[in-house]
Amino acid sequence: MSRFEFMMMIASVVVAIGMTEVAGGWGKMVRTPARVNFDWLHLGWTIYILLLAIQYWIGMWSYNQLEVTYVGQIYFLVIPTIFLVIAAYAITPDVPLEGEFDTRAYYMANRNGVFLPLAMFSLAAWFADLAFAGLERVEIGFMIMSLSVAAGMVALAITKRVAVHIGILALSMLIVIGGLFTEMSYHEARWLTP
Repeated sequence: MSRFEFMMMIASVVVAIGMTEVAGGWGKMVRTPARVNFDWLHLGWTIYILLLAIQYWIGMWSYNQLEVTYVGQIYFLVIPTIFLVIAAYAITPDVPLEGEFDTRAYYMANRNGVFLPLAMFSLAAWFADLAFAGLERVEIGFMIMSLSVAAGMVALAITKRVAVHIGILALSMLIVIGGLFTEMSYHEARWLTP
């Protein structure tokens, strides 16, 4: 097993935990005998977190081109995934077995637990690039996007304005969906030229 395979193994397990939590939460909401008032905004953010987890996992492939020389680099690979898992757990409700459950009310009440970890994920993902590639190879565009995304997530943790939540969700989904059309050759050659 190579060092990269070893690193990816632990990061993959953590990402899978977050994905399982989101998908399991959907299953619990569908299965419960309680009356669940589904909200598209809550659903949209759960989909976003699921897609983000997959995209981050795919993006980690680019690290196979880089030398792993310090144990700390492995921490920087895993830490962003932990923030994703925290956000996945925060957005996934414990659905009651009876009565009524409103996912919009849950979403608004738990927005700090969802969006502050997503802000930390964005910053930690950028620090992972810094830890692996070094300052001379860090992409300025990715740094600016990471800081902007983190600021947007902090804004969502603070505000209850639905229009802001809708706007940032739409923009975030565009970014993640745009990533679906990134060629794998980009990830394979991302760090090859300094």
